[in-house]
Amino acid sequence: MDRSGVRRLLGIEPARNRLVGAEASAPEPWQGISRSRVLLRASDEHTIPCLLLEPEHLSTPLPVVAVHQHNGKFHLGKSEPAGMAGNPGMAYGLALAKAGVTTLIPDLHGFEERRDPSGDGAHDERFHAWNLIAHGTTLQGAHVTDVSIAIDWILHHTGAGSCGVIGHSLGGQVSFFSMACDERIVTGVLNCGVGTVASFEPACILHNPAWYPPGIVPLGDSPAVARAFHQQRVLLAAGRDDPLFPLSGVDE
Repeated sequence: MDRSGVRRLLGIEPARNRLVGAEASAPEPWQGISRSRVLLRASDEHTIPCLLLEPEHLSTPLPVVAVHQHNGKFHLGKSEPAGMAGNPGMAYGLALAKAGVTTLIPDLHGFEERRDPSGDGAHDERFHAWNLIAHGTTLQGAHVTDVSIAIDWILHHTGAGSCGVIGHSLGGQVSFFSMACDERIVTGVLNCGVGTVASFEPACILHNPAWYPPGIVPLGDSPAVARAFHQQRVLLAAGRDDPLFPLSGVDE
């Protein structure tokens, strides 16, 4: 499966030129770095709130898009990797910025500033996922498209020609599919979040609905998605006894 095949699986087109505008707040100091809020506007009129973390002294020209975890905590999104809320061990965006890497952290649909006003994040996630499928696309595709829009902006902002991605759990999952779809991502760190649907099923493991693009198993499951990677460096980390990601699927 090549990149176009993965995009067909997710029901999306290349997301170029979908960024139509952006607003950025004035930078403010935050734990030895600079922090600002960036609001991206997509061509279909939805918005993607982000946090931009910039180091005082840039040590690498490669910017990174950091993707937050799921953990069923819809009130947390970009603020957790930024070290502003949640688990301090999830502050990988802040750690990158302190190491000299310009880092952009978007809210995925249903999280933090993109929560449904009803406050029932799980219902909103399912509602959005099933309606996207009915329209011929997928929640995984929506997440990947939002990451691609974030890449559009960070490359323009920094003047770089390529970028990296990093994420834990849902963030690792979305980064995995994003790397398969977007050749501008040249390196990625995927901490948990990657396995095979075939390994989830016999263990009765139910993941977030984005993990189930229709037809992924007969097309070769996530190993087929990984075959779309080309000239990209990847670090995949997984727990040996992670109850949500059987090691057999990770090994595949």
